[in-house]
Amino acid sequence: MLLEYDEQSSKYKLCTPAIAEIRIRCANYIWKEWANERHWGPRVGVIAISSEFEQWCDDNVEVPIDENKAFVVSYKILYDNEEYEDDEDIEEDNENKFRIFISSVRLLNIASISSHLHDDATYKLVWQGFPVLIVGTTDFNKAFHPFGLAVCSNEKSKDFEFIFNSIQVGMQKINKDLLKPTALISDAADAIKNGFTNIFGSSYNQIMCWAHMKRKVDSRVCQIDDKHIAKEIIEDIEMLQLSNSTEVFKLASTLFIKKWNMNNKQKNQSILDFMNYFHNEWLKTNDGWHEGIQVYTPSTNNALEATNRTIKDDGTFRERHVLSRFLTIASNIVNNWSIERDITSINEKIFATEPTISLELWTLSYQWAKSTTDIICIPNDCSKTYYMPARDLQSISQAT
Repeated sequence: MLLEYDEQSSKYKLCTPAIAEIRIRCANYIWKEWANERHWGPRVGVIAISSEFEQWCDDNVEVPIDENKAFVVSYKILYDNEEYEDDEDIEEDNENKFRIFISSVRLLNIASISSHLHDDATYKLVWQGFPVLIVGTTDFNKAFHPFGLAVCSNEKSKDFEFIFNSIQVGMQKINKDLLKPTALISDAADAIKNGFTNIFGSSYNQIMCWAHMKRKVDSRVCQIDDKHIAKEIIEDIEMLQLSNSTEVFKLASTLFIKKWNMNNKQKNQSILDFMNYFHNEWLKTNDGWHEGIQVYTPSTNNALEATNRTIKDDGTFRERHVLSRFLTIASNIVNNWSIERDITSINEKIFATEPTISLELWTLSYQWAKSTTDIICIPNDCSKTYYMPARDLQSISQAT
């Protein structure tokens, strides 16, 4: 709530939310201009604000009774005159480092029933240039549900390790079992994967965001001399992505490499270069980009990235705020996320624990059940394989 003084009536009156936001923007702009006059760069660092920052964290570290109220789950400040031998990510730049994770009891309760994690970093929120890191999960309808957000002075392995460990700290604070995720959905950043492995171990599926992978491949395949061949390669990769199991993906990948090695009899160097790149980067190092790697798990990080856009559009109005101001904004964002998932809220964002079957899917299922299409079943030692005719065919003569 913000009050302004009316000189004509000599009374205070309540500002509308829009006017209040304009007032805050103006104050934020004046603060930045004042800082620039003192030759503070875009990354002021936390040297000048570390004591206030630490006090704010201490004041908000207690677990609140209100399940929707944001609180500091965990934080860490690395002062320039202190040595942390276990933190190899510290740079010798004579600056303090910090990490903070903010969540709510309700969001942590959602985290306690999740099986996989999404993680990503976004910028252009904090004026000093610090990254904001979002972690969460998706339900059975592939709708994203955040666990909270973190602000760190960097986005290296130790920063992501801090975030994942903060989730475990949160589980302990609300008396829940420690999280044992079976999958991580992210881009190809080693910092995220290493931080995740350091906390949760290596027994998980590393799901590579298909949208991110596709953009990388598109930027590389355009270097092939023959554009028709480049287009066909992309179409083959898109078919690979639809593999419904890891076994099918590995077999199809082998056939894909074999096909283009045979088709490239003229030894076109641009094709050879692309195939070497694709094999090393997307079949050996980051091969978790096919649909069937884990059921009920999205193949992209689009839902989280949409949340990042919402933060910028609605949370900060595309403004960059100083850290002290952004901490308050971050608390409000977490509070709103939590309220949206409160059962007493209008249009509650329910965490789906089973997939919702649409009317269209029910209709198609009924039509399939009533069809006269012949299906051949071949039992194996521990499974059954079903064969069915494609397109408009009603039967198949043989299945092997």
